[in-house]
Amino acid sequence: MQRLMRDSSKTEAERPVQLEFRKSWLLPGAILALSVLLFRDELRRLPNRVEIGERTVQLQFEPVELASGSVGPFRIVGAWRLLAEDSRFGGISALAVNGDEFIAISDSAVVARFPKPGKKDPRITLRELPGGPGRPGFKVNRDSEALLADPNGRGWWVAFENRDELWLYDRRLSRALKRFKLDASELGRNRGVEGMVADGEQLLLFPERGGRALHLDPAATLPINGISGWLSDAVRLPNGRILVVNRRPTPIGLSNSLVLLERDGGGYRARRHWRIPVGRLDNVEALAAEPLAGGGTRLWMMTDNNLQQRRPTLLLALEFRPRPARQPS
Repeated sequence: MQRLMRDSSKTEAERPVQLEFRKSWLLPGAILALSVLLFRDELRRLPNRVEIGERTVQLQFEPVELASGSVGPFRIVGAWRLLAEDSRFGGISALAVNGDEFIAISDSAVVARFPKPGKKDPRITLRELPGGPGRPGFKVNRDSEALLADPNGRGWWVAFENRDELWLYDRRLSRALKRFKLDASELGRNRGVEGMVADGEQLLLFPERGGRALHLDPAATLPINGISGWLSDAVRLPNGRILVVNRRPTPIGLSNSLVLLERDGGGYRARRHWRIPVGRLDNVEALAAEPLAGGGTRLWMMTDNNLQQRRPTLLLALEFRPRPARQPS
């Protein structure tokens, strides 16, 4: 056995060779890694957004079935997959009801106007927002995430993430009227404002990191207790309460919920959570509300398909109607 063990010393000559072999790959490996990083950085410098202008195309509403018939006090009254022959349709990040039509914006600053379900021969009109922060050829500059009718009736406010700016456009969204730079120290990279509601004549902003809301005038940070994950939109109901869409990552996708906020001292508290019965890969990004006759409320929600045509863009309709008052006997 000892003689056999002595033979094992012959491998000692191989160890310097192995070390030299490893060292010989260190420099090429480092060069390759650096090249990949430089290539990725160079890609970020290349334009990745093209403005096409206004175009009107056919719109399809394909009914879909959801897993549940209600979301808390809200009854699901309809769900559709929306299809349009324009590659810009998708990536929906905000929604508003404007009379008999919707106004939706994508996260690349495309405005979509389309009717509510039920109209014969529905069509959708798409065009880019007129102006915005940074150079228009880069999507990161035009990452529009929130939409709100101006409380003073001047038009529409749009919040741009990454550049952390608010822009006011006229009522037709055809001309920019005002520009406001937010304090980025209150936000984070790719975690900017996702929702806005009116607070009197002022704006109340909801950043994606859902632990606080921002008041602009006077400037104030309002904590939101009892919530975790991310916020993707917010709406003020006709009764004055605030609903937000809360997204939480799970091992198998996203969990989307509606959360009711109530005032709590100098901030807000999440009082109720209701899960939205969409798929684990569906990302609810847009929320709007409209009053109904008799004191009811209709909620409209849309999903962001990340501009991937194989993933659906969904429109959901939920309705709350108060119970009729009991007649005295």
